[in-house]
Amino acid sequence: MGAVGKSDASERRYELDWLRVILFGILVIYHGALGFGPHAAEVYAFENDQTGGPVLELALYFSNTWRLPALFLISGIGTYFATSRGPSMSFMGKRIFRLMVPVIFGTFVLNLVAGYAMHHAMGHEVSWPYMIARWVFSPDRYQVMHLWFLTNLTVYTVICWPLFTCRERLETMRVSPVALVLGAVVAVTVIAVIFKPLARGGQGEGYQFAWYWGLFVAGYVFGTQHRAILDWTARSWRQLLVAGIISFAVELVLIAQIDARGDGFGALAHNGGWAAQGAMPAYGPLTLAFTVFEGFNAWFFSLAAMGLCARYLNQPSPRLVQLSQAVFPVYVLHYPVTVVALAVAASLAWPWQIEMIVVIGVVYVVTWGLYLAAKNTPFPVFLIGGRIAAAPRAKTGNARERTA
Repeated sequence: MGAVGKSDASERRYELDWLRVILFGILVIYHGALGFGPHAAEVYAFENDQTGGPVLELALYFSNTWRLPALFLISGIGTYFATSRGPSMSFMGKRIFRLMVPVIFGTFVLNLVAGYAMHHAMGHEVSWPYMIARWVFSPDRYQVMHLWFLTNLTVYTVICWPLFTCRERLETMRVSPVALVLGAVVAVTVIAVIFKPLARGGQGEGYQFAWYWGLFVAGYVFGTQHRAILDWTARSWRQLLVAGIISFAVELVLIAQIDARGDGFGALAHNGGWAAQGAMPAYGPLTLAFTVFEGFNAWFFSLAAMGLCARYLNQPSPRLVQLSQAVFPVYVLHYPVTVVALAVAASLAWPWQIEMIVVIGVVYVVTWGLYLAAKNTPFPVFLIGGRIAAAPRAKTGNARERTA
């Protein structure tokens, strides 16, 4: 395929909009279901009196292996389209403002509600003045909660500014999509292999910071050749999906073998930082193979998802416009609502399956309602990541002038 011309920069790729909506939709389900998984207490500081079995645990693990990599990949592609007018100081300022304002508002307002719900669910008697003082004057990364995704994107945007200036040169590359994807897979996998044994990941920190940065950069480069890449994934989604299933199966076998070597070794292999803790050699054969196949799994499923959307969802829709506008605010709002819903569910005696379905449904309804309320009132919607609607033009002149 030839190079992508400058005229393609303003092209709207509906499949990427749909994929973003779908991935954030899965994220809401994931956070709701996580409250009934075996690691709920590690995330929410409390757990339900009933938890799901191995099927739910496997589903949560599977989702976690590729969903975030896919989000950073398409965020990189989206950034390519956002820099269509050049990476000027004005662009960088607006980009950082749009990402960080919801982080600040979410951390010190929305997540304060989630923190209070966590303490209440754990049986702690805390007052709102105490919570506010503790939250505001002793902030840490934990209080950012789910918004770490936006802080990472902000940092990636800043450190990739030099890359953005090479946009036109990258657009003139003459590389086949297979070669471009293969090069990206190898480069990003090498990043994981180097850093994962040395630094535990979690909330985008440790080895994940470098790994997700690699995916973001790969996405930006993909953006410069987006037609060729998306056409190739649309043709190859079946092979990519099969490769993803195989790599995930290998990943499960490898982590089971690692876990059999000692209690907690499997968790270390998954989370990273085993060499820093002196638990296992940094680059032993099993951990090396696991890291490689974990990366392959993330890549194959991310590309397969892109291909499926390119094949079946590359079309405009009024519903897509509405969802695309709502996805960022709903993402910002959903986590505190999820924590509150899970805290209420923890006091109920319903079967966990019913509780989980109700929690996810409530989160969708409440967050959508909050978004619509913010959108249709004087509330500054940009605080939750929404875009300010353009003021309607004054109706002046005759009918011909207005419709010209």
